[in-house]
Amino acid sequence: MDVPPTADADTCAGRVRDREATRRRILASAYELFTSEGYEQVSSRRIAAHAGVNVALINRYFGAKRGLLAEVIAEDAAFPGVFEGDPATLPRRIAEHVTRRTLGEGTPLQRALVHSMGDPDLQSVYQERLQNAIIDPLAACIGGESAHARAALVASLLLGVNAVRRMGGAGPLTDEDPEVLTARLTRVVEACIADD
Repeated sequence: MDVPPTADADTCAGRVRDREATRRRILASAYELFTSEGYEQVSSRRIAAHAGVNVALINRYFGAKRGLLAEVIAEDAAFPGVFEGDPATLPRRIAEHVTRRTLGEGTPLQRALVHSMGDPDLQSVYQERLQNAIIDPLAACIGGESAHARAALVASLLLGVNAVRRMGGAGPLTDEDPEVLTARLTRVVEACIADD
């Protein structure tokens, strides 16, 4: 007997498949392939084959390979919880995050995507992510006049530190005591977000 599809299930060869499990498999396959081979080298067909699904499901769930990339990057998020909590300690939380990122190597996905930075899809996903995951939430958190401009200034600081790290120039920063580096960055972030 055929099982009719539901809003949360896919049918495949007479079987009912759990929609969320299928999405998770596709995301896991994309993460693995993007990490091992980069974004530009991996096709939607390859991701679908790796996940054991029809390529049409990538378009159904994610719109296209670019939408899949956006979700993979969002799950590999760099800012979990940084903007949540007491506003008085926000500059310190941002500074601690920057210090951890400066002293760390980044995630395997972040390191792999550096080689695809010229790809227009990746650039637009990063631009959207910058706006939606950093600038907008930070502006909402700090409020006041020119909140978006002040949030963009903090984002510039974050991106600048990350760029220096990626280019191999973070040696003097990694040699610095993490607490001293965090204290210095806290003062810089405080100056950036101050509503003068």
